[in-house]
Amino acid sequence: MKAVLCPFCGAPYREFIPTNALQLECQYCGGVFLVPPEIGGIPQCSYHIDRLSIGICNDCGKNFCGECLHVYNLETKGANAILYLCSACLKRRHVKNANGFIYVGFMLLLSGALYSLFVIPIGILFLLLGCGAVIYGFSKRSATLEEFTIDELNLQREKRKTELAEMEGADVEELYSELLTRYINHWGLATGTELLDSEIGAYTRHGVSFSEAVKKIYQRQQSKHS
Repeated sequence: MKAVLCPFCGAPYREFIPTNALQLECQYCGGVFLVPPEIGGIPQCSYHIDRLSIGICNDCGKNFCGECLHVYNLETKGANAILYLCSACLKRRHVKNANGFIYVGFMLLLSGALYSLFVIPIGILFLLLGCGAVIYGFSKRSATLEEFTIDELNLQREKRKTELAEMEGADVEELYSELLTRYINHWGLATGTELLDSEIGAYTRHGVSFSEAVKKIYQRQQSKHS
């Protein structure tokens, strides 16, 4: 076994490299790169010196293992991006966003105080909005980080693979019965039955068999509750 580092994200390539291989695809970022003539060393995690790094933080550029890198969905105007951040950089981004709400809240409070001198209803509205923004901002500053780490996502994928493998051998009637029970408990007998049959019909109208439709709906429901 040999190991090379991805030139795009710094992750080590952990699979066996055939002698005739010219290109490799990074399992971490998907980048394709040439096999280097010389094999470089694998950096260690900045937090755990006894573990190898699998990638770098997009903010600080340091190397981290899968337990330390969080997957962060960055939403910008007209586009979405996925960043890989260490705990410190992720917390820093959350605090920055929270401070934005606090700043807006204080501006609303100031505006509300001024408006109250002339138009009381508008002033009260601004004061209420300002209080809400400040409270929400401080709650975001102290909130626990909810973004999954790479290791946690990998565990979820393995769990999903196991569930899918078990579902392949499951009886379709049992899956349909379980789905119907869920729908009826949530929407009632008539509405729940109609909704489930409509979802199955949406699949079968596109050439999917009844059994495959039930499995797809069951899989989607399991994903929502996981």
